[in-house]
Amino acid sequence: MAPAAPLLFPPPLLPLLLLLGRPLLGAPGQGAGTWSRFARLPYPQDQLFLHDTFPDGFLWGAGSAAYQTEGGWRQGGKGASVWDTFAHRPATPPGSAAPGPAGGDVASDSYNNLFRDVEGLRRLGVSHYRFSLAWARLLPNGTAPLNPAGLAHYQRLLGRLRELGVEPVVTLYHWDLPQGLQDAFGGWASPVLPQLFCDYAELCFRHFGGQVRYWLTMDNPYVVAWHGYGTGRLPPGVRGGPRLGYRAAHHLLQAHAKVWHLYNDHFRPTQRGKVSIALSSHWIKPQRMTEKNIKECQKSLDFVLGWFAKPIFIDGDYPESMRSNLSSLLPEFSEVEKKYIKGTADFFALSFGATLSFQLLDSHMKFQQLESISLRQLLYWISSEYNKPQIFIVENSWFVSGSTKRDDAKYIYYLKKFIMETLKAIRYDGVSVFGYTVWSLLDGFEWHRGYSIRRGLFYVDFQSHDKKLMPKSSVLFYQKLIEKNGFPPLPENQPIEGVFPCGFAWGIVDNYIQV
Repeated sequence: MAPAAPLLFPPPLLPLLLLLGRPLLGAPGQGAGTWSRFARLPYPQDQLFLHDTFPDGFLWGAGSAAYQTEGGWRQGGKGASVWDTFAHRPATPPGSAAPGPAGGDVASDSYNNLFRDVEGLRRLGVSHYRFSLAWARLLPNGTAPLNPAGLAHYQRLLGRLRELGVEPVVTLYHWDLPQGLQDAFGGWASPVLPQLFCDYAELCFRHFGGQVRYWLTMDNPYVVAWHGYGTGRLPPGVRGGPRLGYRAAHHLLQAHAKVWHLYNDHFRPTQRGKVSIALSSHWIKPQRMTEKNIKECQKSLDFVLGWFAKPIFIDGDYPESMRSNLSSLLPEFSEVEKKYIKGTADFFALSFGATLSFQLLDSHMKFQQLESISLRQLLYWISSEYNKPQIFIVENSWFVSGSTKRDDAKYIYYLKKFIMETLKAIRYDGVSVFGYTVWSLLDGFEWHRGYSIRRGLFYVDFQSHDKKLMPKSSVLFYQKLIEKNGFPPLPENQPIEGVFPCGFAWGIVDNYIQV
């Protein structure tokens, strides 16, 4: 590994930066110091590009979700999910591009191209691959009996990953609830679901656990609860208002805790894996740096990320700002439940990107403050707020237009920005981040945006029959980044000091068009 580059801060400023960069022991509300802390950092020194590498053993990966990429919705005995039902409604989902499939019936056809996808991982040189299991592919109705074809599919995938030395990071539930459970019980609105989810998880741990070290119980419960059962914008499309949204979230938290305890008590001693939950967040900055506005920013994060993170990482209960503002709308945990939920994550799994972190954020949850795409500040806030957890970035990227083919310069720009912010969070701010996951490995169905945007490293022509993966420009960028483990210092990118030759011409240019 290349030696660490010298920091480009003047000597008097470096101690100040490092002092400001070390959060105190986290506790609820300590993240509120984030905004003033970053406002005091030396400018422009703090904005300079950091030529340095990530820690030894840092995990680099890519991800995908079953409904976005698998297709094969009626193949191999798979049952229907709420997304299948939602996409098959007569009305075309907002954002889907025509001509083309409305939902994930075919998508990237990964179900029939398993080795194609794994070859893409080999080409990138990643250390891990995050993917989700389709609950309805393993249990077509959501409960027993087990579907042998679904089991065989994921066993083939895990076997191929093992051959390549790629670590699987497996999500048990990425939004595609079996339709049978929605029909029979009302989905996550029912208190029955946590135990049914635990039964499904037990099956997955038993059959796949020997090959999996990192498990995620579910992805972004905020979206599932709020937009699945509150606003109805996403499947199952229940417009139950805030009360039902908060109830669904309550059950999601209970389900997660059940699965963590199941693994901890019965599987961890032999499988020695780790379990967490993928939580998504936006970032928010104050309209003006006043105490009131900073409190509103803190409240915004409480209502989105803290809704799930505080019960799990701090004390088993919702943020105080939610309990004081929502009164009877918010369900209550008993003292026994609080103890049961507290501490049910072995690391902090963070998702940060355009679709989940911003486009699906309800405007009233911004509390009249301003959205921002600062991943670095969010990482620092999490470290300060939740007792400096080990953070695994399990989803991050931006998007490009659905018409973009293989030249994705905009995607590379944001990818480089986010990875640089992660590096600065580690080196300057003392945040513990041990892995990064690009979203996604290949183009797929982008939820409420349909096929109108792309987020993959590999291009997929959705109209073609064979669905070949074609590398975009971002593949080469990410491949080289992984190879070098960051941005090592090179002679050609070191600062240069000097003067221009005598007689060098300096001027300005002006141009305008008169209409």
